[in-house]
Amino acid sequence: MYLKGACRAEDAPFPQLRRCRVAATSLDDPEHGVGISVNRWFKSVNWVAIPGYHLFFDGNLKPGETLTQAQYDAVEQQAIDGGLYRGVTFHRYPDAQSDTDLREFLQRDGIGTDFALQFARTVFCARLPVTPPMMDQVIAFLNDKNREYAEGKADYNWSGFADNCVHTVRNALAAANIWSPLSVRAVKFRQIFNLAIPANEFVNLAELMTQDDDLGDYRTILDDGPRRDAFHEFDWLPTEPGALLKTLPVHEPNDLYGTRFRLFTLQSPFLMGKTQRAIDLLSDPRFVDLDANLHYFAEK
Repeated sequence: MYLKGACRAEDAPFPQLRRCRVAATSLDDPEHGVGISVNRWFKSVNWVAIPGYHLFFDGNLKPGETLTQAQYDAVEQQAIDGGLYRGVTFHRYPDAQSDTDLREFLQRDGIGTDFALQFARTVFCARLPVTPPMMDQVIAFLNDKNREYAEGKADYNWSGFADNCVHTVRNALAAANIWSPLSVRAVKFRQIFNLAIPANEFVNLAELMTQDDDLGDYRTILDDGPRRDAFHEFDWLPTEPGALLKTLPVHEPNDLYGTRFRLFTLQSPFLMGKTQRAIDLLSDPRFVDLDANLHYFAEK
């Protein structure tokens, strides 16, 4: 998750966020925003904060520049020198002879997962405009989440089934009434109703952003708890001008990773619609082109 308008609290003893000091318009501005990433090997925190759009997404590579081992090593050193993992301890790898150290973690699971995402991954983006008070709620939720583990007695134990990367993203947005939260503490049988799958949540958010048939029906809004609460508390609805979808492909040319396009969704064999729905939305100019989007809402 990338939060424009939230920034890394540089002096915090463990990853925390603050509001950015300016409303940046350039992607090169260090006060533009911050990337949030959960990792299965984190022990003392739930997430880390990666400062800046470029470091988070493209690892500071220029378009057309080849990703080489030297570029990989440089971004690794930047993360170490910048103290991006200050206050973070890790669970030991199954085959490790000692506690996981930072450089080992970055090489095995940090780069391409927590930051420099396009080194190794296709990124599916749902860009959702929110209000400053909503951003404050997201920041407060995330800060409390890390404080729970950094200052409490319990360690963070990642679970693909019950408490994974996407649960944090989903629930951070729920803190701002964007949608309903998913439990990470349900009993085993009930947890199956609280699964969080990355591509599924991308499609769910995309559908939330693009459902505008009932914008003029106040009764329908009242019947939807999160939309009702967001409307009353923040004067906001998820269908907003400027809400766009975008795909960021794996960086090419690339000496280190495969670059084949991939999209994985979890779906019932009786409801084979998630992947097709994503393709349909990404093929509609209204959802991917700002000019077409704004003209649509002007007419709406």
